[in-house]
Amino acid sequence: MFDLIYTKRLRQDVEIWAEKGWIPPEGAAKILASTNASDGHSRLPMVLGGIGVLCIALALAAFVAANWDAVPRAVKLIGIAVGVLASHGLAAWASASERKGLADLATAFATLVFICGMALVGQIFHLPSDWAGGAFLVCLGALAAAWITGSKASLMLAAVAAISWQTGRAEVGAGFALESLIGLGFVAVILAHPVLHPNRLSRWAATCLLLVTYGRWLVDATAGNDTLPDAAMFAIACLGFAGLAAVMVQLGQISDLVVKWSGYLPQRTYGRWLMLQALQDVGIALLAIIVVSVLLLQSEYSAFAFAQAITEFPVLLTLCLAALACAIGLLLSFKTGKARAFFLAIALMIASIVVPLAVDNIILSSALSLAALIALSLLGTLYNNSFWTLCGYAGLAVAVLWLLDVTVGSLLGQSVFFLIAGLVLLALAYGVTRMMRRSSARKTAAKGTAQEARS
Repeated sequence: MFDLIYTKRLRQDVEIWAEKGWIPPEGAAKILASTNASDGHSRLPMVLGGIGVLCIALALAAFVAANWDAVPRAVKLIGIAVGVLASHGLAAWASASERKGLADLATAFATLVFICGMALVGQIFHLPSDWAGGAFLVCLGALAAAWITGSKASLMLAAVAAISWQTGRAEVGAGFALESLIGLGFVAVILAHPVLHPNRLSRWAATCLLLVTYGRWLVDATAGNDTLPDAAMFAIACLGFAGLAAVMVQLGQISDLVVKWSGYLPQRTYGRWLMLQALQDVGIALLAIIVVSVLLLQSEYSAFAFAQAITEFPVLLTLCLAALACAIGLLLSFKTGKARAFFLAIALMIASIVVPLAVDNIILSSALSLAALIALSLLGTLYNNSFWTLCGYAGLAVAVLWLLDVTVGSLLGQSVFFLIAGLVLLALAYGVTRMMRRSSARKTAAKGTAQEARS
């Protein structure tokens, strides 16, 4: 469903850009053609083919394993090499014949053969058992295939291997610093691939790796501090990921603002724009999750935990980056009123995370959380983004159910809850009404001016 929503929004944006002359007509036609080719019917053969390739690779691995003793060692090694070379040869032929789907599947099959070969060679030569080390080598091989051939399937395999390495990595020789640099390198290379070779699954796989890598860095950077209580660790996680989410959201928003501000979107920036928009959607969803998490666990931390969390380097770094990105985006936002409303809603969501962490007050936490989630729902409506609206509705459902549960049996608690919710909804309704009236007035004035110019 999200794919269809995203494609529909992209087509609407491209049509608007073409009408206003922000992109050339041939560029718009090319983008629209690519979205037409990405509907469910056209993707069905690729999905079935991908599943078939995976089944064949598993069948070959199972056959070799079942006849392990009967197959000579040399035959095993030669078979692996021939499988990799033949698959890449088929991919090269398919690419030269303009059969991109077949080329991608063949490259993915070669990558799977390489992965199976890694496991088999390890058994032949009795290499030490090291899951993280194997994932590291698999990631390198899959990245090589993905970048040399442009294979999106191999890129997803590389992202899975990188995530596996991040979650179970061992020391590689220089401890935390070198591992962090290697992880950062994986993130940079994998995030760059969908920029040059746009693909929705690649974008989501790369974004998942970004979140896992940041989470691992956050844990490693605070692991040596044994004096931090559980409340402080929770506050560190919430503030750290809130800062990262704000950076991701602002990256997407700044790219959108730059397009509107400059009035020009070169064709070569299409993949970069898609990647930043994907980061923005993930950041919005992550912010909604954190708002709900802070509300649900509000009684588990205190202002002292917040003070400990804010002084930790990973949290301070990401919050400073988020503030910088917000400042840049806010300066650019004065070209459009919608963008200013966007920044107001995001600021409200950040406040609903920071204030409850700093002040142990359930009423204030509830009010801010509900206001932030309602603002997110309205923001999705304002920007015609169903994904944001759905995130806001999901967060509201969880928050309201929890608040009703904790206030059951207390008439005072129920009255305060409904009073705050009613006031917030009325204020937001008033603000939205004013905004819609202004927007309608501007559109009417613009139409009148256009008609006078024609006459």
